[in-house]
Amino acid sequence: MNYKKSASLLTGSLLTLSLLLSACSSNNSPSASQSASTPAESASAPASESASSSEAVAEGDLQAKVKPVKFSLFVNYDWYTAPTWEERPHAKWITDNLKVTLQPVQSNGAAAQKLNTMIVSNELPDVIVSDRGKDIDRLQQAGKLVALDPFLEKYPEYVQAVGEQTLNMLRSSDGKLYQMPNWFINGDNGNGNGAYLVEKKIYKALGSPPLETWEDLEAYLKLVKEKYPNIVPLDFGEVRGDGVDVQMVGMLYSGAVDNVTPVFISPGSGSVFGIPSNNSLSSVYQDQAFKDTALYSSRLFRQGLTSSDMFTQTRDQVLEKLKKGQIAVFGAYDAVVEGIGREANNLLKAKDPEDGYEVIWPVHKSGVDKNKVFPSGYNTLGWNVNVITTNAKDPEAIFSYYNWASSPQGQQVIFFGPPGLFYDKVEDGVPIPNDAYINRDPKKYDELKIGEFNWSGNTAYVDSTKAKREKLLPDEAQDWTTVGQANVSFKTSMDVTAYSNLEPAPNTEEGIIMQRLRDAHKQLIPKILFAKSDDEVLSLIEKADKEATKIGYDKVLKWKTNVWQANLKAMQGK
Repeated sequence: MNYKKSASLLTGSLLTLSLLLSACSSNNSPSASQSASTPAESASAPASESASSSEAVAEGDLQAKVKPVKFSLFVNYDWYTAPTWEERPHAKWITDNLKVTLQPVQSNGAAAQKLNTMIVSNELPDVIVSDRGKDIDRLQQAGKLVALDPFLEKYPEYVQAVGEQTLNMLRSSDGKLYQMPNWFINGDNGNGNGAYLVEKKIYKALGSPPLETWEDLEAYLKLVKEKYPNIVPLDFGEVRGDGVDVQMVGMLYSGAVDNVTPVFISPGSGSVFGIPSNNSLSSVYQDQAFKDTALYSSRLFRQGLTSSDMFTQTRDQVLEKLKKGQIAVFGAYDAVVEGIGREANNLLKAKDPEDGYEVIWPVHKSGVDKNKVFPSGYNTLGWNVNVITTNAKDPEAIFSYYNWASSPQGQQVIFFGPPGLFYDKVEDGVPIPNDAYINRDPKKYDELKIGEFNWSGNTAYVDSTKAKREKLLPDEAQDWTTVGQANVSFKTSMDVTAYSNLEPAPNTEEGIIMQRLRDAHKQLIPKILFAKSDDEVLSLIEKADKEATKIGYDKVLKWKTNVWQANLKAMQGK
């Protein structure tokens, strides 16, 4: 998700996130969306055949167009630590067959500082993966990025895979294309990884009560606290967006009223931070659904039904609790991706076949239509983007790799692994699972991290192909993530493509105001959760509303509304 995307979490990305991502959400994603081994996992429900999987093995010429290259890549997220390239089966295949090697540059938990240091010292990596928005914009405006337009005619497969409309939406203010999307969606169906998970053994032991409404959830959490004092009743993914996107608030908000999603209330980079109403965006602080969410979240927090270290815990710390079955109910923008839900589920299930985590339909306030609850938001642009910097010695060689990697042929190797490992033949573009895959040890399979380094995720191909593959497997061998996505998370994801590019440049008046609003919101949410009463919560929101007005929130909302409406026209071909 970062709700992309894909994300995708995710993403899209995107787990993925994106898985997100993708999230992706996104969703910082909220979204995004989100790859099986990245935060913007994308997989499962049937997608459009616009990127037909039948093309996957008919592109020998495409592989031949890849130029040998070794390039460095920096992923601009604190939480991301790249594994070694050489030890990944698919990466070794790429090096052996394409003569391409990727050299990860680690953020060491401080991505912003690392990027700034590289910019100041003029020692940028060859490729940067980052959210769309301010970091990409400032690099482009500083002349540090390579325009990709000269390569598009020479590599038309890339335009075909991604889609011309998506590429046009990614163009910068000078009209040139600098960004290559990750977990892009070229088709009719979207995806998302936002979901709630329930620890199966605890749930069964407590009688498997209904978990549909906020009231159901609160009653269950109280029961968990009483019967399992050493278990965290309710926990959420790590705080995102430089501390401004608290996933508890975003996830619960998606169930506060029909047809909303977390990016509407997030002030994080690339989010909306405005409530759509007719043809304009209005203040988050005047939104009744946001107030209801704040009241409910605060009530859960002060009853001790949520994690006390929600604001400080890292992704790894959340994962450790999940792997030990120490969280009764878990929600995240990229809950179903590898590195969070799937890894924890597979580990618990390996120890006890009756244990693990079950993906449930997202909880919602009484009276809300369950089919209009969207904890994920997906964007056809995907979870995040790749840019080639001017430090790269051979930009075209790098692009030639992305041209292959974004295609069905490339995704077949990167996402499903190299031929001969878990499949020996391909039929209609689908890698047919062999005995090694059917009888795989889920934990050891996860450790291979197949799908890692897939920063060019092609959602249409992966979704449709993985769905076809899973149907060939016995129930016990089917992928937990795929089932969760097909049954829940893909069905509860909203198309938020129209809200793309809503981040004003940081050096503009709107950008400066947005940063001040972001700083104020970052301080507001902890105060809300730690509030001692409902009255205090409402008072805090009222005060925040007045302060936001003074800062200039109305001016930002007007700017975002204009971009949103322009996007709608562009998407309609006007």
